[in-house]
Amino acid sequence: MAERSYLFILNPRSGTRLGQSAAEVAAYIESHVQKEGHAVRTVTTEYRSHATELVRESIKANEWTAVVAVGGDGTVNEVARALLHTTTPLGILPLGSGNGLARHLALPLSLPSALDRVLHGQTLTIDSAQLNGNPYFCVAGVGFDAHVSHLFSQHTKRGFEAYLKVSWDAYWNYLPQTYKLNGQPVQAFSLSFANAGQFGNNAWVAPQADLTDGMLEQCTITPFPKWYGTTLVYRLFSKGMCPSAYVSYEPVTQAVVETEGPALVHYDGEPYLLDTNRVEVQIVPQSLRVVC
Repeated sequence: MAERSYLFILNPRSGTRLGQSAAEVAAYIESHVQKEGHAVRTVTTEYRSHATELVRESIKANEWTAVVAVGGDGTVNEVARALLHTTTPLGILPLGSGNGLARHLALPLSLPSALDRVLHGQTLTIDSAQLNGNPYFCVAGVGFDAHVSHLFSQHTKRGFEAYLKVSWDAYWNYLPQTYKLNGQPVQAFSLSFANAGQFGNNAWVAPQADLTDGMLEQCTITPFPKWYGTTLVYRLFSKGMCPSAYVSYEPVTQAVVETEGPALVHYDGEPYLLDTNRVEVQIVPQSLRVVC
């Protein structure tokens, strides 16, 4: 078998497990890949967007068999955006908090099994999406989810339990917002544009989403009674979200959302406060190769 070469990008600030043992994770990766007879390089990121810089520089000078994001969806986003429209596939070792893209692709979540999948999996070409020109791969949107993402980014604790607590506390005081969606006024609890089906942690906002169909699933959740929140959460985590009196879906290739002030958005688990009230999302078909 011809020697293959792999570049692993580790984010020590991702999730809960990786930050506590980044050096051990890197050593395990290097040992395992070398035992398989392949070349390997591991690099640790130092700041936001560093992964994108590292990958772009490296693929200019090297022909990697795959470039592997080691972390959560934020790390995946940074690595994947540097691989868009190239022949180099993305690998994922899902060691973050939510791991939305990995879960949608049914990748193993344990390090040994995920690493074996990177080395022995097949390559699939998937769609990506853009929000105001910024690539994303899972879900983007405005409303409650963006609000919680912003609050969680300021929280001192990581992990699923901390995220649930932040969400629960925020729910009781959150008020639906008024938007213009493609020029039409709409009052919504949240507006999501899903390329993959879930936010992460098996919270399936759009279970029917397909990474290869050239479409985004636009999910609109309109105002609902407070008591309905428990039903909504159950459906979200049981993969049971479907059209109802408060939830609607529409497959789209693009959409424009206008907010009343600077837009607070989220994509791939990260919150951003834009300097504009206009949010434009669109699908970018067949733009990323992924090992799965």
